[in-house]
Amino acid sequence: MKKYIFSFLFVLVVFMTACNGDETTEEVNEESNESVNDSEQTEEASEDILVSTSAGDITEDEFIQSLKNMFGDVVLSQLVEETIINHEADSLDIEESDIEEEINNLQENMGAQNSEQFQQMLRQQGIMNEEELRTRVLKHLVLQNLIGHVGDFTEEEVKAEYEKGEEVNARHILIEDEEQAYEIYERIQDGESFSELAEQYSVDPGSRENGGELGFFRRGAMVAPFEDVAFTQEVSNVSEPVRSQFGYHIIETLERNPYEDDYEEVKESLLNALNNRKLSKMSAKQEELFDNIEIEVHDDEFEHLF
Repeated sequence: MKKYIFSFLFVLVVFMTACNGDETTEEVNEESNESVNDSEQTEEASEDILVSTSAGDITEDEFIQSLKNMFGDVVLSQLVEETIINHEADSLDIEESDIEEEINNLQENMGAQNSEQFQQMLRQQGIMNEEELRTRVLKHLVLQNLIGHVGDFTEEEVKAEYEKGEEVNARHILIEDEEQAYEIYERIQDGESFSELAEQYSVDPGSRENGGELGFFRRGAMVAPFEDVAFTQEVSNVSEPVRSQFGYHIIETLERNPYEDDYEEVKESLLNALNNRKLSKMSAKQEELFDNIEIEVHDDEFEHLF
């Protein structure tokens, strides 16, 4: 995000007339003090005005407040995110050379023949300048260091995903509050009925009346954090609460249906599913980074952001 610094220079010239020798010292001092006070007031007024028109003046305070009203939420959120990412990049020892290498790899992978063509291709993707590109690349490198490379899967990992079946049947209890979700999870571990607790506490109206049962579903049908657990845990396992944008899910995998197609026929779709999960984990890791940072807002207008 490019930061624009607006600098306004105002010059005030004050002409003072010399006093004649007949004036008293007291009169001279009074006139001098009045002149200084008037010049200070004029300077303060001038510095506060950014634009003067015959219809009225635009002050600096009005200008800043208007910018805050129109763009404040977006700009401040981006600045806080960049600050957190930069802090994490420092702790991971990510250097400027790492960013340059990633940008060079990106240009090569996009097939750009020169810098001008590369910039044009980036603009088509909504990246308008080099600073925005570097910000995005740094964020990617931070999350990549924490989660791993997208698309970096071994043949064994893909085959293991194949063995987990084409679709699974699962049930869940969806809770909005994390503390309550863990309390219900502990009650299940202590032997209470999953279905009865789902009917009593789950906020998912589509499955609550069925004891939380969702039926069979394939990869891509559920949000990634939910899918990741439902497909990876063993049948009859009950997961600890899993966070998604909907709340906290307690998930039990009930059944699996194996693939009818051969491995090679579905390998590409398996890779896509694994990549989507990796991207979801990156998003979750970013939220985790933010959760671990103490943020104190000193302007009441922006308290709602964090």
